[in-house]
Amino acid sequence: MLEILFWISAKKIVVAFALLGATFVTIAPKISKWAEPKENSNSSYKRKLFPQNLEKFLVRVGYTFVGLSISLFIVAGFIVDLK
Repeated sequence: MLEILFWISAKKIVVAFALLGATFVTIAPKISKWAEPKENSNSSYKRKLFPQNLEKFLVRVGYTFVGLSISLFIVAGFIVDLK
């Protein structure tokens, strides 16, 4: 069990999760702009709602990765003395 905690809370894993989360949060508005309908006609409400839902989803995934990174950093601080 401790070997898994040591591996998961390694510096490379924690930094990778933080960077992945930051990337998702940063890219989310750009992707939602890209997914917006381009035509000026009367498009349905669902087509306008899709980019907003996509942005919300990507931001939540990004913050989940950042939170996981913070949690693993805290775990690493507690188990450093067990080596």
